[in-house]
Amino acid sequence: MSHFTLATQLAPEEYRILDAIEISMRKFEWVPLKNILFYANLEHERVNFWLDKVHKKGLIIRHSGKPEGYVLNSMGYDLLATHALAEQDIVVSIGNSLGVGKESDVFQGIGPTGEWLALKFHRIGRTSFRAIKNKRDYVVGKFHTSWLYICRVSATREADHLKQLNGIGADVPVLRGHNRHVVVMKQYNGQEIQEFPTLDDPRGIFEQVIRNVKKIYHEAKLIHSDLCEYNIIYTDDKKVIIIDWPQAVSTDHPNAAMLLRRDIENVCKFFGRHGVNVDPEAIVVEITGT
Repeated sequence: MSHFTLATQLAPEEYRILDAIEISMRKFEWVPLKNILFYANLEHERVNFWLDKVHKKGLIIRHSGKPEGYVLNSMGYDLLATHALAEQDIVVSIGNSLGVGKESDVFQGIGPTGEWLALKFHRIGRTSFRAIKNKRDYVVGKFHTSWLYICRVSATREADHLKQLNGIGADVPVLRGHNRHVVVMKQYNGQEIQEFPTLDDPRGIFEQVIRNVKKIYHEAKLIHSDLCEYNIIYTDDKKVIIIDWPQAVSTDHPNAAMLLRRDIENVCKFFGRHGVNVDPEAIVVEITGT
């Protein structure tokens, strides 16, 4: 049974406890009881009762050493986000896993109109949280940064980029909603291009990708900065969808030229294995005009 079924079974007081811990994790490695008492706005004995409830359901971690305190785990954070998405009438149900990556989990969902959705749960730092803290530009200089904060910022960045790219008509997932570390998108029937042993029209697919890179560069002033065969979907109706946008950077980023060149080289290398022989540098010049 998926842990998402718990989202409809928790009492309002349990969500208040989870909310109180979430708020305080911005400042504390282990959230003290006094903070939970303050933000949950419940009587002391009731807080202890509901804390015990969510702990037994596996939604928080209790630290009995020094300092004493509590933190959310990923399941507790998932339920806060999916509960909010349900209350916002963005998602009515969540189903099977669609994929697991290094920094995200994707689940199938259904929207209020019956539309199939893809819910992307950001799991930044799953393999090495310390390394992520050291290299992500939006956490540099912070004394205490929780995994929760980094995942939330990553998802917000991706949602903002998708909204911008939807606005110019780029071939990227259509954004349906966002809450905390979860980005909700329209689901597409297709596969990553690296999963196809052969491509029916490699030149045409390649040109679709480059056309999008150029459009996004000029109209949205963005560079994907991690473009490769693992984040290009080829749909059943012969359309390219470029996914994974949290790390996109502006064209005025100090490393913009290097990142664009790397994206183009990655794409050219992959399609070169399918008989599309092109000069990456010439494409970079065509896109940038320099």
